[in-house]
Amino acid sequence: MKLNVIEILVFVSLIQGFLFSIVLLTQNSFKVKANKYLAYSTFLLSYIGVVELLVAKGYDKKYYFIDYFGDDIPWLLMFYIPMLVYFLKSTKNKYANSKKSLLLTIPFFLFWILYLIIDLQLDFELMNWELVKKYYKLIYEIQFYFAILFNVSLTALSYVVIKKSKISFDEKKWLKNIWIFNASLLLIWVINTFIPDEIYPFEHKDITYPVWLGVSFYVYWLIFRGLIQLKLSQDKSEIHNLLKIKKNEKIDLENNKNSTNISETKHIHFQKFLKLINEEKLYRNPELSRDIVAKKLNMSTGYLSQLISASVNSNFSSLINNYRIDDVKQMLSSTEFDKYSIVAIGLEAGFKSKSTFYSEFKKKTGYTPNQFKLKENKS
Repeated sequence: MKLNVIEILVFVSLIQGFLFSIVLLTQNSFKVKANKYLAYSTFLLSYIGVVELLVAKGYDKKYYFIDYFGDDIPWLLMFYIPMLVYFLKSTKNKYANSKKSLLLTIPFFLFWILYLIIDLQLDFELMNWELVKKYYKLIYEIQFYFAILFNVSLTALSYVVIKKSKISFDEKKWLKNIWIFNASLLLIWVINTFIPDEIYPFEHKDITYPVWLGVSFYVYWLIFRGLIQLKLSQDKSEIHNLLKIKKNEKIDLENNKNSTNISETKHIHFQKFLKLINEEKLYRNPELSRDIVAKKLNMSTGYLSQLISASVNSNFSSLINNYRIDDVKQMLSSTEFDKYSIVAIGLEAGFKSKSTFYSEFKKKTGYTPNQFKLKENKS
């Protein structure tokens, strides 16, 4: 098979897409229920791309199975469904485990049956229905444009699912990035479909180069960014569950420079504030703000700031970060958390980003998180 440079790039990325899917499905490090649906979607996308490339090179005329398993099965009605399920499960949506998602496969099976009838008549001459002769091209057209509408609808629904979710900032950012890639691919596909041939910059009848170049970049991004992010998300999820089990344990404030003042203060409002922070572990919320806490305590943000300043000679952000750092220190000192990445531990403790986590930890302890862990392991 003779390929040009662009086709080689596309082909290599699609093969890597297959490998990425296999890694997600087989490696214990990534065996989270949601991940397998990302694997299914990536596998189908890679499969469609490889088949289109083979068809463009004329292999469908030499080998019937390429023709059948490529053009004669409406894969475009199937590949985004597992992606939607991935978003539902990753956001812990109430419909994540609903069997109703199976209804989305009805168009796929309906058109597959219609295609099978057409094949039985045109390819195998086992039937002779006038309706098939008259309308088979129309069925192909309807399926193609319905697939565009169908995938646009699922993409829009995915955005709503992610937007309304209550997952952490980093998890939502990861899902949004995947959504943006998929929405961009869909947009390129739509533009590629409707742009007139006479104004197209190059010949594109054999293979839709813009679409599959976009798919290539998406697959490379998934591999080099995704594997790290998926592991991070999984670590955070497991850490979160482990911390739930240990939720009744008190945060050790021995190393907190404000701990003496905190324990000694008698101000009733400040005691309520401390009880709220400790019992509900609010500091683990990366979006936590003075407004949220003040509202829970039924006081103004200004009064809350004055209360903290007068009680421990600190400000809200610094105090909350002290709690987060103590949380991190406890986890880094515990062998239960050894298998998780340090970044995942910091993000689950409530820090919004890796850079903020490392900066605050070094400022408060004099060590980087890695140095602190090494020191604890030696002691």
